[in-house]
Amino acid sequence: MIQLVRSELFKLRTTPGPWVCVAVTVLLTGLGITTSFIVGHHGNVHFTAPTTPLELRNLVGAGYEAGVVMAPVIGVICITTEYRHRILTATLLLHPRRAEVITAKVVASGIWSLVMSVASFAMVAAMGIPLLVAEGGSVSAMLHQVGPVVPGILAAYLLLAVYGMGIGTLVRNQIAGVILALGITLVLEPIIVAIFSSLAHMDVNFLPSRATQAVAGGLVPRGTGGGGGAGAQLLSWWLGAIALVCWGVGTAFVGYFTTFRRDVT
Repeated sequence: MIQLVRSELFKLRTTPGPWVCVAVTVLLTGLGITTSFIVGHHGNVHFTAPTTPLELRNLVGAGYEAGVVMAPVIGVICITTEYRHRILTATLLLHPRRAEVITAKVVASGIWSLVMSVASFAMVAAMGIPLLVAEGGSVSAMLHQVGPVVPGILAAYLLLAVYGMGIGTLVRNQIAGVILALGITLVLEPIIVAIFSSLAHMDVNFLPSRATQAVAGGLVPRGTGGGGGAGAQLLSWWLGAIALVCWGVGTAFVGYFTTFRRDVT
């Protein structure tokens, strides 16, 4: 199994797609850092240092939205690349046990998602701290929010990659898989949340990005596609993690028995 995971990681680091995901994650984190310093009151917009615990949490977790967008993509890429480049036959000739191949891909996509999250935090350190100092903010106050935010962000990236892996197992086409994974979290989920909130006065908290927000410590980034707001009632972090695991494992389970076990010749 270790050798199989190494093989999957080799595929990821020697193809451009995963590195593009890292680059986009860093770029989106930079945008998140910038918005953390933009404060508006009564129509007046100011660029100033975040001071409240929630504002500082959003600065530390500036890569949250990048994870919501890019972590599922890396999971989709990890499996659909086999179909796109027609290398699945060679993979299965070397490792005919398909369940082990799927497991190795889940582990590899999870590891790569952690690489993306580390790159995101590196961007926060490289850009966020100097901006905070330049605007007269407190670095020590920011560091106090590292403990509550960082473990949740790491877990969110990893679980979202598993979710994307499940979508990719279910949908063979890479473009369709990416569109489906992002469409559920960024388009379909806000619509469902709005409908249930307005008509049934219910919080649909088990959907992917709402569960991710719970895992990430209740961050409320501006413009988030998950439909969560400051007053939203979220799941506890462990229930959010269970919900994300169910999304990932459930889609991978269905995809394994309906798509991945088909003849590829």
